[in-house]
Amino acid sequence: MNTHFTSRIWKLGDNIDTDVIMMTKYLAISNLKDMIPHLFEPLRSELASSIRPGDCIVGGENFGCGSSREMAASVLKAAGITCVIAKSFAKIFFRNAINNGLLLIECNTLQDNCTEGDMVTVDVGKSLLCNGKEFSIPAYSEEVLKILQYGGLTPRMKAMDKKYIAEQIPKNTQPSVHHAGHTLAEQLIINNTGMDVTPGDIATVTVDEAILHDIYVPYIFNQFRAMGFTQVFNPDKIAVMQDHLYPTCIDDDPRCFRYSNRFYDEYDVHNVYSTEGICHQISMEEKLAWPGRFIFGTDSHTTSCGAAGAFATGVGYSEMAAIIGSGTLWIRVPSAIKVVVNGDLPKGVFPKDIILRVLGDLTAGGAIYKSLEFTGSTFENMSLAGRMTIANMAVECGAKVALFEPDEITAAYFGFDLKDYDWLHMDPDAVYEKTLTYNAEELTPSLSCPYSVDNVKPVDAVKGIPVDQVFIGSCTNGRLEDLANAASILQGRHIAPYVKCIVTPASKKVYREALKRGYIQTLLKAGAIVTHPSPQNSSCLCQRRPIADSQCCALSWFPSSPHRNGRVPFAGTCRCRSQTSSPA
Repeated sequence: MNTHFTSRIWKLGDNIDTDVIMMTKYLAISNLKDMIPHLFEPLRSELASSIRPGDCIVGGENFGCGSSREMAASVLKAAGITCVIAKSFAKIFFRNAINNGLLLIECNTLQDNCTEGDMVTVDVGKSLLCNGKEFSIPAYSEEVLKILQYGGLTPRMKAMDKKYIAEQIPKNTQPSVHHAGHTLAEQLIINNTGMDVTPGDIATVTVDEAILHDIYVPYIFNQFRAMGFTQVFNPDKIAVMQDHLYPTCIDDDPRCFRYSNRFYDEYDVHNVYSTEGICHQISMEEKLAWPGRFIFGTDSHTTSCGAAGAFATGVGYSEMAAIIGSGTLWIRVPSAIKVVVNGDLPKGVFPKDIILRVLGDLTAGGAIYKSLEFTGSTFENMSLAGRMTIANMAVECGAKVALFEPDEITAAYFGFDLKDYDWLHMDPDAVYEKTLTYNAEELTPSLSCPYSVDNVKPVDAVKGIPVDQVFIGSCTNGRLEDLANAASILQGRHIAPYVKCIVTPASKKVYREALKRGYIQTLLKAGAIVTHPSPQNSSCLCQRRPIADSQCCALSWFPSSPHRNGRVPFAGTCRCRSQTSSPA
C-alpha cells in the first residue's frame, strides 16, 4: 500500500449512490475492465473516459449509499482511482472498498476547499494537503490496515492459515443473560462473543446464517476459491436465493443460476430457494431469521430480519466469500439511536409512514453505521410484517442494523417460548446517541419524493400530480397485509384509464394466501397486473425500464432511485397512498 502520493481531483456531491457509480443494467458484465466505460454514466457520462490512473474522487456526505453492489468499488479500483475522499461513507460501500484494496478517507473539509482538477497530496492516516492547506484525517483500525496492506480481503484471506481461522471462531459457552446498561445491538454482540463491548470496539462474531442472492453468487464462488478455501464452514447455515434475476432478461443471467447450483453440487449447500419469492421474505418464512442470530446477506435490505430481533445486515461478495469459508466476520460495535413511537396510528397511516418520518428527520446519512432500535406502545400491536417494513428501510438512512425486541407477536410467528429470549430487551440504562420520540396520532401519510430518499413530504403536498403507473409490492411492502389493504381500497372500483397498476406479492406463500382470501381476484377485477413474486418484477432491478422519463410512478417499495426507475416523480409511498392515486 502506497502511504504517500499525490492525485488529481474529480469532484462530486452528496449521496452519490452505487446506482450512479455503476448502473444495475451493467452488473452482468463479467469483466471489470468492460464496466469502466460506464462509471458514473447517469451522472456524468464523460467522466469515465476522462479518469486516469492515479486520480482520486472527492465527494460529500454519504458517498456510496444505496445497494450493496461491490462492483461499484471494484470498478473504481480497476479504473485506477487511488482513493475516494468524502465527508462520510455508506457503511457497506466503505467495507466493500477496503476489501478491494481501495483507499477511503473521511475528511469533513476538503470538498469545500477544492475545485475539480486540483492536486491533493495524501499522507495516509495523517493528513491531506491541497492548495497550500492541510487537512487532518483519521487513522485506520488495525484490521482495516491489514486488509489494505495485503491489497484487499482476498489476498489477506489467502495468506491466512485456514486451520488458524477455524480455531479463532469465538465460542461463547455462557448461558444467555440480559446485560444491563447495553443497547439491543450491544446485547446481541455480547451474547455472541462473550465480550463486554462499547460502541467503536472491534468484535469478531460467529455467523449464524449467510444469505447469498443470485446476482453475486458467481463473484462469491470465485472469491471463495481465490481465498484458498476448500470447504464451507457449515452448509446448513448457508442459503442461496435465486430471486433477483427471475425471470431472466439479460443474456448472462443464467450464469448466476449455474453458480448457485454449484454450491449445491460441490459444497453440499442444500438451502437453495429457486423462484420462491424475494430473499428477505423467504428468510422470515423459512425461519432463517431468528432472535439473537447474526445474519449477513449480499443485499443491503438484509436489515429486514431485525424485525425478528436478529443482528442482520448487508455485506459485499468478498466478505460473503470470507464468511462462508470462515464462519466469522469482524464488525465495529455500532452506536445506537432509539426510536420511540407511542399511541395508535390513525386510519390510513401505516408502518411505512413511521419509517418515512424517521428517514426524513434523520436524513439519508443520519444513521451511518448505527443501530436503529424501535420501541413504544405503537409497536406492541404491530404485526411482524409491519416491523419488517420499518427494519427494511432503516438502511436508507445508513443504519447498520434495525432492531425490535422479541415479544409475544415474535414468539407466535416463530413458535418459540418467549422466556428463552427474555435476555434480549430494551434496557432503561442503555446509552443512546439520540432518541427520537413520536406521537402516533400525529403521523400522516407520507411519500419519499425525488431525488433523494430523505425528501419526505406529506401526501397532501403532491396532491393533484397525475400518475401514470402504480406499483404495489417489493421486499418493503409485498406482504399479505399490504395486498389486503390494496384490495380493500380497490374493492368495487376500477383503475383509471391509461394508468398501469402492477402488483407483485413478496413470495409464493403470500400469493397463494392472497388468492385464498380473494385479494388477487379483487385486484385483477379492478384492472391490476399481478406478477410472479420476484425482485425483478418488483422494479428492484428495473432491467426492463418500467416507465419512461416523462412518466410519474407511485411505488410501495423502498425510496426512489431515479437510476433504477427512470425519472420517478415520487416513490416510496405508504402502501395505501400508492393506491388512492389510481382508482377511478
